[in-house]
Amino acid sequence: MKFRFELTPFVEIGSASSTADTGADPAAGSHAAGQMLALLGAIRATGSLQRAALTVGLSYRHAWGTIRHWETLLDRSIVSMQRGKGAELTRFGEDLIAAESRMRETVEPMIETATADFHQYLGNALGSRAQVRFSGRPDATIDVVRQSLTHAETTVSLDTVFCGAVDGLICLHERQAELAGFHVSPIHQAGTRVHTAFRPWLKPSDVRLIRLAWRDQGLMVAPAMSTAVRGVKDLVTRRVRFINRERSSATRALFDQVVANEGAYPEQIAGYDNYAMSNRQVGEAIQQGHADAGFGLRSTADALGLSFVPLTREAYYLALRNSDRDATWVSDLLELLSSDRVVGRIGAIPGYQPETSLKLMPLHEALPW
Repeated sequence: MKFRFELTPFVEIGSASSTADTGADPAAGSHAAGQMLALLGAIRATGSLQRAALTVGLSYRHAWGTIRHWETLLDRSIVSMQRGKGAELTRFGEDLIAAESRMRETVEPMIETATADFHQYLGNALGSRAQVRFSGRPDATIDVVRQSLTHAETTVSLDTVFCGAVDGLICLHERQAELAGFHVSPIHQAGTRVHTAFRPWLKPSDVRLIRLAWRDQGLMVAPAMSTAVRGVKDLVTRRVRFINRERSSATRALFDQVVANEGAYPEQIAGYDNYAMSNRQVGEAIQQGHADAGFGLRSTADALGLSFVPLTREAYYLALRNSDRDATWVSDLLELLSSDRVVGRIGAIPGYQPETSLKLMPLHEALPW
């Protein structure tokens, strides 16, 4: 399949300002002139309106009406007809044909060049690859997958849009994406906040999961406090200044569950209501001395020179529709995810462990509920 672009002449009646002032549709003052110009060219070639009409695929009556319509519109005669002498163009009609010819000589080579560029760009953008749309939580593993797909010989290309986990699952449900990414920890048992939020969009008959990797979550601690903070119970003292994540974040939901499982209460932790908007910002607040501890990733703690106390781990899942499980792009994606290159790169991220048995999983096998 190829796209074709053509030069289509229009005659605009009236000024742009007049249509804008009246609120009229600007296109209403324009008239396609391509048929009229083709008819004039055929008249000049054949010397007959009847033969010209046949040449351009019009009835004689339609061709006659077209000429009269344009003569009225232009307020000039464009075809001269005499009984027994056929038809010929007037001087103005000849000028119209000459002007159009010069225009096409100038513009059509540009259209051909632009069309070739269009097809080249389209070929580079799509090629033979299946465009797979991803929506959901960002994760270091997705960066690895996206980079690997760029350089690998595969039929899959990934278009990523990062958003909340529930929003990503909604996009999957509404067929605005083929993959959705989200995190779940084993402590998110049935009835927890995460389970309640995900349940409407994760139906066993509709969805299959790929568990891509596990990652460590825990306390990022200022080096000077590393001996004093070894767990959640050590936060229940006014000596430790804590910095949290915003209430709407999945990390905040996970830490709330960790605290509840430890039998502690948020109001016992100094700074529980103080928050930063990202994992990195939590770590930087600790590094800069604004807090002593916060909840986040081992990879961030390592990058910022902070101590780390593991408290739980969570899996990163890719969800896809059950109806897509036999699609070629799914098997190709699984092959790439299982490759030594991808597994090795994920394993090199501090605090990450690649999934050892990568496969499509039903919900009851993958999730803690």
